[in-house]
Amino acid sequence: MLKLERRKAPKSYWPAVITCIDKYISCNNLYSIVYSFSFVFLHFSRLPRKQGSVLYCTTGIILQWLRSSPLLSTISHLVLDEIHERNLHSDVLLIIVKDLLRVRQDLKVILMSATLNAEKFSKYFNNCPMIHIPGMTFPVQEFLLEDVLEMIRYRPQRKEQRPRWKRGFMQGQNSRPEKDQKEAEYKESWPCYARTIRDKYSDRTIDVLEMMDDDDKIDLELIVQLIRHIVLSQEEGAILVFLPGWDNISGLNDLLMAQQMFKSDRFVIIPLHSLMPTVTQTSVFKRPPPGVRKIVIATNIAETSITIDDVVFVIDGGKIKETHFDTQNNISTMTAEWVSLANAKQRRGRAGRVCPGKCYHLYNGLRASLLDAYQLPEIMRTPLEELCLQIKILKLGPIAEFLRKALDPPTEEAVTLAITHLMDLNALDRSEALTPLGFHLARLPVEPHIGKLILFGALLGCLDPVLTIAASLSFKDPFFIPMGKEKMADFRRRTLSRDSKSDHLTIIYAFTGWEEAKRRGYKFEREFCWDNFLSANTLQMLHNMKGQFAEHLLGAGFISTKNHKDPDSNINSENEKLIKAVIVAGLYPKVAMIKPSGSKKRPVRVYTKTDGKVCIHPKSVNAEETQFNYTWLIYHLKMRTSSIFLYDCTEVSPFSLLFFGGDVTIQMDQDQETIAVDDWIVFQSPARIAHLVKNLKKELDSLLEEKIRSPAPVDWSNRQSKDCAVITAIIDLITTQERPNINARNTAPRGRHQYYNNDDGDEY
Repeated sequence: MLKLERRKAPKSYWPAVITCIDKYISCNNLYSIVYSFSFVFLHFSRLPRKQGSVLYCTTGIILQWLRSSPLLSTISHLVLDEIHERNLHSDVLLIIVKDLLRVRQDLKVILMSATLNAEKFSKYFNNCPMIHIPGMTFPVQEFLLEDVLEMIRYRPQRKEQRPRWKRGFMQGQNSRPEKDQKEAEYKESWPCYARTIRDKYSDRTIDVLEMMDDDDKIDLELIVQLIRHIVLSQEEGAILVFLPGWDNISGLNDLLMAQQMFKSDRFVIIPLHSLMPTVTQTSVFKRPPPGVRKIVIATNIAETSITIDDVVFVIDGGKIKETHFDTQNNISTMTAEWVSLANAKQRRGRAGRVCPGKCYHLYNGLRASLLDAYQLPEIMRTPLEELCLQIKILKLGPIAEFLRKALDPPTEEAVTLAITHLMDLNALDRSEALTPLGFHLARLPVEPHIGKLILFGALLGCLDPVLTIAASLSFKDPFFIPMGKEKMADFRRRTLSRDSKSDHLTIIYAFTGWEEAKRRGYKFEREFCWDNFLSANTLQMLHNMKGQFAEHLLGAGFISTKNHKDPDSNINSENEKLIKAVIVAGLYPKVAMIKPSGSKKRPVRVYTKTDGKVCIHPKSVNAEETQFNYTWLIYHLKMRTSSIFLYDCTEVSPFSLLFFGGDVTIQMDQDQETIAVDDWIVFQSPARIAHLVKNLKKELDSLLEEKIRSPAPVDWSNRQSKDCAVITAIIDLITTQERPNINARNTAPRGRHQYYNNDDGDEY
């Protein structure tokens, strides 16, 4: 086990990192006759030769390899780098490797990391040997919040001057027991801590420490004053500020640019965030001319993923955005948490790369003593459905039993919930075995709902646009937001949506527009991307992912060519109503109900069955929508931050939910016949239509089950075949029978609101 000083990269950077390794080997003449070097990214494009070779690949590739070679019999040495990241793949691989070593005692395993808790990993692997290789860094002087306050004599201008704990941890929201315990300990220890530092710091500083709301919002004014202090009193060198998210980064940028001092050409201010255009962020690596100071405002991406070699001063905001999964309420949460000691160490290290540096931590000494050693491993704070499918396809035994062997096992509740979700999705049967659908979902490199979306896009002849949606949901959407142009970016996104009431279709329109512009030449591509705030690099990545998805589908037998634009696979790709129905097929039961606000000037109200009133995320094209054609939305992600937000949502029709949602039942309600999906999405419908829908739904389910069991492309030219006849009839109903125009004669089912009371007293 090696503990090294080195930098890391997230999954999206891995191809670039592996390419850099290739260049390093080439430049240092490390290629030889004996060894061949292979670089594998997302699939086995080039396998290593049997005699003497080195294969560089991601952790996910090793897991794929294990499907065909459970003993990794062709590998003599396995080197796992950046093992401290503790992502899902790496933790699962650790379990497999530990079990494998009992069978393959000849296998040599090396674990490497810069911030590894080496003792813990050594104990996990039966007290294996440890080697520490010190890094070559310069000394860094560290300051805590009390030092900063004493240094710059800062006093916040706030009306509410009470310690954070007196208002409850995180305002009573998103609280987790372990965090409550930490806050209780902080509250209990504060009086003693305040007494111990009175000899070292002024009463003014102690008073400000007690006043500061240091667990709620980051004090951006304090950071501005600290930057001014560094600029006016310290030597030359770039300043790196760590903040948790976009709001903080844009807020600090605005505060700096509001001051005449920082508007001058003596400063270069560079916000660093995934929402920013790549071309802007590349300037972070350039050294400014003499007399010009660079100020970089970044998230934790600058901790290890990139190295800015001229940084001398680091301001550690003390927070990091972290996603957790609330198993009790079945919802993801994202909050700004206190950094871990490992995070703080990495941030400090950014200041000592080229010369002695200084690091200012914006939390006090008591808070520092209560920081966790490391961030919570991903396996303990994220949904486990995709991981469970991997365990089953690798034939690693019962899911819960396997995961109990993890270095840090997830909770039983999280495992049980994931298994239940997969059973509801028909990916696992009641004995926890993979169903035919589950087998195909496990082989796709995406989470199960997106995998199901891909399969239905192939089966229903709208492959290319659905792959665009799937790639975007799996990676990220291609839009960026230049600082200061947020409103214009929102406007361009809404314009691209063509009033489709769909974030998913907006991505399709953006992607097809980019493809057309690219065909016309680089100039047109660049103009289209710039005018619409699109990242050409992200769009190209989505294009590559679509090709990989198509290869998986071809290998499984769902399509006849790896060309995802093949006409036979896209016979219905212009049918936007069908595409919305396919989105339902993939994402159901992630459904929300729309209720008019009562005013054409106010956005609609949105509710889910389990959460009551929720909000459409401001980034959505539907966020300010006042009128919809139908009363239902399908969404990809629901997350609780300051409120419960729905991300990536699409307005969907009754027929879409009836054919591609859950179980359909016909009911009588107040002498009216109704048709319901899973007994809660209820539509009024004429009896003839209700029974027609139920029968067609039964035929469709039977057909799709057969197609999943024995994959084959639909023969759209044979209109007499049963599968073509059933699918065509349903497509015709979805396309021609649903007319949202209220003046038109319409025999389609009509949505009927159910009314409940939520905690706010609203009805829905």
